[in-house]
Amino acid sequence: MLSGIAQRFERVFIRDSTASLLWWGKTLPGGAVRRLQTDAFRRVVRYAAKRQKFFAEKLNERGLDASRIERPEDLEDIFTTPEDLISRPPEDFLCRRPDLVFETTGTSGPPKRLYFSYDELDRSARYEAAGLLENGVKVGDRVVCTFDPGYWISSWVTFLACKRLGVFCSATGKPQPREIYERMRVYRYNVVMADPTWLVSLSEIAEKDGCSPLKLIFAAGDRMTDAYRNYVQQVWNAPVVLGYGSTEAGGGMGMECRRGQGYHVDQFNFLFEVVDVDAQGFGELVFTTLARRTEPLIRYRARDITRFIEGPCPCGLPLARLDAIKGRRDEMVVMGAGNMHPAIFERVLHDVPGVAETWQVAVRQEGLRDVIEFRLELVDGISADRVKEHVTRNLEGRFPDVWANHQCGMFQLAFQFVPHGSLTRARKPKRLVDERKS
Repeated sequence: MLSGIAQRFERVFIRDSTASLLWWGKTLPGGAVRRLQTDAFRRVVRYAAKRQKFFAEKLNERGLDASRIERPEDLEDIFTTPEDLISRPPEDFLCRRPDLVFETTGTSGPPKRLYFSYDELDRSARYEAAGLLENGVKVGDRVVCTFDPGYWISSWVTFLACKRLGVFCSATGKPQPREIYERMRVYRYNVVMADPTWLVSLSEIAEKDGCSPLKLIFAAGDRMTDAYRNYVQQVWNAPVVLGYGSTEAGGGMGMECRRGQGYHVDQFNFLFEVVDVDAQGFGELVFTTLARRTEPLIRYRARDITRFIEGPCPCGLPLARLDAIKGRRDEMVVMGAGNMHPAIFERVLHDVPGVAETWQVAVRQEGLRDVIEFRLELVDGISADRVKEHVTRNLEGRFPDVWANHQCGMFQLAFQFVPHGSLTRARKPKRLVDERKS
């Protein structure tokens, strides 16, 4: 029975329309979806055990036989981590010749490089197209996508998703918000896709100079607080739908429906776990890529903290749902400047004269804007103005991608200078803190 379902599903995926795929997602019973996942998990584990050096080593270290692995818990403490992808050569993860590569932003340290085939990229686009269709995007709509292209995957997947739907799409990269605003009426865009903080900047322009009509707004990338979301929806009088994904996942893993009650996740391409769960059900998200064969990831620790939402969604879609991302397991702070990490600010501050070794950077929210605030102890009688100038110059020169987001108005800089010794506590203070409210 299962093999028949799997064969029919693959036939729908390969030959039929996105609407057919969406229909399957709505009508397959939950038990059938879980059986499809279990079967796909077994197959990718056996495939990776034969072809992926990294995973084969992990199995050998623990004396595990891939042919006996039926479910994730059978792998015991075997995971793939971001540190593995950074520290080991790509050849340790590749199972066949790739067609293309994408990178993470690299602002959290060295970039992670992920390899794909053209078919795998197209598959990601197919499932994003299903999410867009479910939320009302259709032929006749006009989409402007302002996700970064280049080595980042989001823009490419979205463009191909719109192509599959037959929807007009401008994939512009991330220009200044004013550039898009001035073209919105010219090209009659009625769907906008962008990073949350870029959307805030665009909305501030529209609030002042007037809005063109929008049907939908899709946001993904840095974290979107309730304040951001409410403001953008109020300005444009259009709903904001959030998506969730990553370069490691090959694009999107989940998307809200119009009810906005969690991310409906792609259970056909991923098997999700939440591990190290607390009393409220929150833990670290772990996923296995079920369909990828170029660089499959087995039990990848995403570092995002979330939980499964129990019960069916009011929209009727039977796929599992994840709650909003609560935070990060590591020290990264996701915000308008990008994925920020203490190592960034170590590079910015290390040669600034008059700054003590003890410092802290806080990400806070001021109105509708993310703010990076440098909290510094000054020594040697250095002037605050000189420090500000040096820090700003280092940030611009050493992290041009971060600085470009600042020029787009996606975050502001602030400085707080305190007497020497003020930041010293019983323990060394955390160097990067997120003080924004959810």
